[in-house]
Amino acid sequence: MLKVNSGGTLSHLLAAHVLFAATAKTTKSSGSPYTLLLIVGAFALFYFLVIRPRSQRQRQGREQVRAAHVGDEIATIGGLVGTIVAEDGDRITVSTGSGTELVFLRQAIGKKLTVPEPTGASDAEAAQFEGTPPGFDGTEESGTPASGDETHPKEPDGS
Repeated sequence: MLKVNSGGTLSHLLAAHVLFAATAKTTKSSGSPYTLLLIVGAFALFYFLVIRPRSQRQRQGREQVRAAHVGDEIATIGGLVGTIVAEDGDRITVSTGSGTELVFLRQAIGKKLTVPEPTGASDAEAAQFEGTPPGFDGTEESGTPASGDETHPKEPDGS
C-alpha cells in the first residue's frame, strides 16, 4: 500500500488522484471510426461552402482596388462616387460630378464601378454575324408572313 504523509488537504487530494489513476482500468473507446470521418467531412464542407468563397471575394476586391487607375469610376467605403483624376502613391484624387476634388487613401476605395470591356469575339467573328439571321426577318422563305403575323378574319358579332 502507498503511504501518504498527512501534511494537509492538498497532499490528500494528490494521493487520492495517484491511487485512482493507478487502479483505474483502461477502457477502449466505444466511438465509431466514422465519427472522426464525419467531423472531418463537416469541416471540409464548411471550408468549401463558406470560408473559401469569402476569401476569394476578398481577394477579388483587393485586386479591383489595386487595378483602379486614372479615369476609373469608383465608390469609396463611405459611399462617395466619383472618378479618379490623379494618383500619387497610396493617395488618389477623386472628382465628383459637381467638380469637387477630394483626396483619399487607396484603401478607401470600396469598389471599382467602371466595368472592363468584355473580351468577346474579334471583329472578324462579329462581322460574320452582322445582319438579320435567316428566319428572323418577319417572312418565311416563301415570302408570306411568318406564322405568328398572319391576319385573322374578323369574327362575326353576336348582334
